[in-house]
Amino acid sequence: MKRIFYLLMTFSILMVLVACGNDSSTGEGSNEGENFSNYPEENITLIVPWGAGGDTDVIARTVNKYLEEELGTKVITQNIGGGGGVIGATEGLSADPDGYTIINGHDSIGISKLSGTSDFDYFDFEPVALMTTSSNIVVTNADNDWDNMSDVIEQAKNEPGSISFGATVGSTTHTIPLGIMEDQGVEFNIVNYEGTAERTQALLGNHVDLASTTVPAAKDYIESGDLKLLGLVSDERNGELPDLETLKEQGIDFSSGTNRGYFLPKDTPQEIVEILSEALGNVASNEEFQKEMKNLGVDVNYLAHEEYKEFLEEDLAETEEILRNQGVIE
Repeated sequence: MKRIFYLLMTFSILMVLVACGNDSSTGEGSNEGENFSNYPEENITLIVPWGAGGDTDVIARTVNKYLEEELGTKVITQNIGGGGGVIGATEGLSADPDGYTIINGHDSIGISKLSGTSDFDYFDFEPVALMTTSSNIVVTNADNDWDNMSDVIEQAKNEPGSISFGATVGSTTHTIPLGIMEDQGVEFNIVNYEGTAERTQALLGNHVDLASTTVPAAKDYIESGDLKLLGLVSDERNGELPDLETLKEQGIDFSSGTNRGYFLPKDTPQEIVEILSEALGNVASNEEFQKEMKNLGVDVNYLAHEEYKEFLEEDLAETEEILRNQGVIE
């Protein structure tokens, strides 16, 4: 009897211990009790959803150099182009939410869903931080006769549909011709190209009349004289191009910048989001990094993850209005 009693007591104690163990492993957060103080413990992959050599790629690789110093690990760039940024972003969307895959994205993530080229937007990811904004420029081949956007608008009004405008449909560059068309009541023939590098080559080959680009992407061609700058798509002039008039100065009430930030797969632990957001903030405040961005003609305008979410909500609403007014969406 005593032996049975002791066996029953032992079994009861074991059941209590198991129950306690189960209780300690459950809770509201699936990562409760995990220690992220050693993050990152391995290399990080940064997905750039555009081809190598474009402005997004150049800026991302510059950020990586300083981010590696902050995190103490390698940040490896993986270029996955195609689909106006959709293919690379989709790859990031399905990555493990463990903090070892980061997505470099800009306004095209929001625009692509609104325009029907993807089924996700900013908030299907976990926004981490806004880092930079590049001023967009309307450019043409140097052999063309136009000297400014006023010349372009005059021809567009006299010869509707005669001017082609290169853009990546479903991206930031798509909203630029749409915004100009809406404000001026003109019509451009919008031609789709995959990314900045492809649009620039089309311009250089005179396969398209106009395109929008950014200071870092066009810098070499501007200096060589192969491209002609017609107008800055910004509220204010750019310090790197002080003589270039804004569209607003030329009577076109439209401005747009390319806002580049960082995203993680949804459900990434909040502790990791905060670690990366803070690290990117430290990069943004680094004077050497700021100098490099200035030389590229890029503004550093860091926003931490909560502020970035608010920024993205406003950006999405403004973009939707432009697309709706132009009949791109109903």
